[in-house]
Amino acid sequence: MNILNYIKRIPFELRYIFVLFISTRIVLTIIGSLSHTFIDKQYGKQYSWSKYVFFDIWGVWDSFWYVDIATNGYSPIGSNPLSPNQTNLAFFPLYPLLMNLLGRVTGGEYFLSGILISNVCLLISGFLIYQIVKAESTQRTALNAVKYLFLFPVAFIYSGVFTESLYLCITLLCFYMAKKQNWLLVGIIGACLALTRSLGVFIILPLLYEYLSSIKFNLNKIRPNICYLLIIPLGLLIFAGYNYYITDNFFFFANNQSAWQRKLINPAQALWKGFSSGVFEPNPKKFLEFIFSFVSLSLLGIFYRKIRFSYWLFGMYSIFIPLTAGIDSMARYVLPIFPLYIICAELSKKRYVDQGLTLFLGMLQGCLMVFWSIGFALVV
Repeated sequence: MNILNYIKRIPFELRYIFVLFISTRIVLTIIGSLSHTFIDKQYGKQYSWSKYVFFDIWGVWDSFWYVDIATNGYSPIGSNPLSPNQTNLAFFPLYPLLMNLLGRVTGGEYFLSGILISNVCLLISGFLIYQIVKAESTQRTALNAVKYLFLFPVAFIYSGVFTESLYLCITLLCFYMAKKQNWLLVGIIGACLALTRSLGVFIILPLLYEYLSSIKFNLNKIRPNICYLLIIPLGLLIFAGYNYYITDNFFFFANNQSAWQRKLINPAQALWKGFSSGVFEPNPKKFLEFIFSFVSLSLLGIFYRKIRFSYWLFGMYSIFIPLTAGIDSMARYVLPIFPLYIICAELSKKRYVDQGLTLFLGMLQGCLMVFWSIGFALVV
């Protein structure tokens, strides 16, 4: 009885987030474990990271690189015998650094450390998005935004050894601190985002808008604290400097992307190639990546009035900049675009819309989890 009383004293939104987290992770783990056991593993599941299937399913594709960095550090020499020209310098350091630090505490369990970091970040993200949306809308909308965070079709990636969960968590923390007008923390946290992924440095744009919004765009009210935003690019500069230290090339991390067949392309052309390849070849992977890109752009473009301009700006560059390297992995790249969850919450205020969208997204995520957990080249 005392335990029940204690649970009742926990704020409702925290209980809601925790229940969503536990229930979705249990279902996804069951689906992934069964798929892993009864379906042949594909190319993206070249390695086994744990003797326990319910852990091992969370490591596919790029999980190899993060474990490699956490275990062995960076090297300009490829460590994947299947792709000798690819190096781990293409991957930014904050996530594997945290894996390394936690792994030392857990006795070298770097892979499990990555799973723990990802899931803790997912829980924190649920709390942050609730707080952000609740401050601008109703509690019901905030709770629904949290729900769609967990039900997004590829949200299983949040629990894997990938940067998506950490990237989302730090992004939300940037906006949360911007609302508090703590610009020093905004700059420091933004620098951490730039150390998580190259795209992170562009957070300076929507955060600059948030700063100007906080002074009602009165340029006479600009204070020296605006300079704290200049801390954000330091994250990228630090990693570029490290690249130069070991390769004599500041931009080795960018140049090495060619080993993944990535090259500069017009975003519109990338979308068209994704559509044409997906429909006319047909290529299910390309078609899925086109659908994720197109639907995300459509939601942001049509319902831009339902979110803050800074959120819209974050969402648009988070789609268009990756598209300049092609449509590959776009299903994963759109995952941390939290404004999509807010838009879904705003559009599902009617009960039947909410129920239908919840059922559709949940079933779609379950289906995609089957392919992802066995390393099938559909969501990479």
